[in-house]
Amino acid sequence: MPEEQRIGSILLADCGTVTTKAVLLDRVDGEYHFIACGEVPTTAEFPWADVSIGIRQAVEAITEITGRRLFDASGNLICPERAGQEGVDIFAATISASQPLQVVLSGLVRDLSVASGERAAAGTYSLVKTILAADGRDGVLSEEERVRRIRDAAPDVICIVGGTDGGAATPVLEFVEAAALACALIEDGNTRPRILFAGNSRLRERVASLLDGQIELRVADNVRPTLTEESVYGAQAELDALYVSEKMGRLPGVDTVSGWSPVPLAPTARAFGRLVHYLWYLGDSSRGVLGVDVGGANTVVAAAFGGQLHTTVRSDLGTAFGIERFLQQ
Repeated sequence: MPEEQRIGSILLADCGTVTTKAVLLDRVDGEYHFIACGEVPTTAEFPWADVSIGIRQAVEAITEITGRRLFDASGNLICPERAGQEGVDIFAATISASQPLQVVLSGLVRDLSVASGERAAAGTYSLVKTILAADGRDGVLSEEERVRRIRDAAPDVICIVGGTDGGAATPVLEFVEAAALACALIEDGNTRPRILFAGNSRLRERVASLLDGQIELRVADNVRPTLTEESVYGAQAELDALYVSEKMGRLPGVDTVSGWSPVPLAPTARAFGRLVHYLWYLGDSSRGVLGVDVGGANTVVAAAFGGQLHTTVRSDLGTAFGIERFLQQ
């Protein structure tokens, strides 16, 4: 049998809203050790508009510390590692520099389906701009008012929840009709929001028929299949995928960074949650693990207990943006 390929050196990068960090790990006597790190301002915005530049700069700091060359003269990552301590065996990166998804949340009962929709959004880089609830504190909204609020919010996603499986139908479909009308009124050339339907699962075909293929529809498990059950992970996964494709995937320079890595780039919150879950797996299964990551624009809280991972992302709280609100809360 061929000898199993061993990963020796590992280069990791995290591109945040304010800073970009790079860390070099290497195998020493069969164990991985921290070797060096570099940190620079993130280069997603003007005048660089290229996140790969910040990663190269952070890696240059590692080269200055260690003398180890990681990029060639053309600016390409040297991978796999070469003799003479050049390059690395593997590179992986996490990203949180993108703006969060702008979400409009529509649902029936504020303390049931809408609350479940909020928890689904809270596990991703999403910012709920407007909530439209049939039993809302603003009273019963007309279709015209619903359409106006959706257009004013200019969302990336309209998330529609409500109705237990086999339950309410008409009020849920009214939210779909208002969302479709708001999307239809957006001028040509402007991006229309996606619609994520995570309500009464028996209405999926009727929802698709109402949208008639004119608006991109994504479907997830009902966030509130019964009055006493909650299932947010399907909607959370769809929102996370939209963030990756519509926000993270459109960062300038992200294609270059993706080309360096054999694994897909991951949102920082998702990677942090996996780390917390792994720490729980390594420890006492009867106890939980809590992790908090306070970044420049986002704060992530991840908790693992009972084998389940629960993640909350606050895209409005950070040390650089929203610091006053962060200290208050």
